[in-house]
Amino acid sequence: MSVRTTSRTRRPAAMVAGAAALALLTTGCAQGASADGGAEPEHRSFALSGRTLTIDSDDSRIELVPGGGDEVRVTRWFSGRALLGSTPRAQWTVAGDTLKLRVRCGGIVTNCDAEHRIEVPADTAVALRTQDGAVTAKGFSAPLTLHGSDAPLTVEDVSGPLDLRSADGAITTRSVASSRVRARTEDGSLVLALVRAPERIDAGSEDGSVTVELPEAAYDVRTEVQDGRTNISVLEDPASSRVVSVTAQDGNITVRPAG
Repeated sequence: MSVRTTSRTRRPAAMVAGAAALALLTTGCAQGASADGGAEPEHRSFALSGRTLTIDSDDSRIELVPGGGDEVRVTRWFSGRALLGSTPRAQWTVAGDTLKLRVRCGGIVTNCDAEHRIEVPADTAVALRTQDGAVTAKGFSAPLTLHGSDAPLTVEDVSGPLDLRSADGAITTRSVASSRVRARTEDGSLVLALVRAPERIDAGSEDGSVTVELPEAAYDVRTEVQDGRTNISVLEDPASSRVVSVTAQDGNITVRPAG
């Protein structure tokens, strides 16, 4: 009996280590503000010397909106936990007119969540490149360039030139009044909804359907599809100066009236 009693009260080292690891997983290591609103967000502002803001981001959701004043204002929500390894952290640095956003979430078992809201001065062009994180942009009249990898893109209520590209993620636009739109996806659907007749659209998808909704006008529609169907229901005129070019390798193409 004494042997059994001793074995119950003295835990092997592996069990002690396992209990410590479980406690660490439960409590975690947190840094910054919680993205679920449980803590105060962090803020930062900086001035622009030029007319273009360049954003280099990874592992974070991004919301882009126009703001007042002459400064770029950034709000960050971040939370991170690691079972073993380095403490998760979020970094933001500014060099010239380039904003660099990084999330470092190392360790054996990790859980990180980051979100940035970026307010951009009016009439400032935005060029963003991101990896692993959804992007939304709304209300811009200046040129907007959004390139993402593993990043769905959503754009709404814009009127400046658009250049959208996603290596793995859908692209969705609403209420677009841009005269020129370029949008391409490698793996994901593509939807372009315009409220003003454009001068030029260049849209394509390697693996996913493409839908273009256009206001009433005559268009020179050019389509090419390898494995899918094409449905065009807008007024077509090969002599029109309004050119709509749509390609799809594996997916359907739809060009239809808006509304």
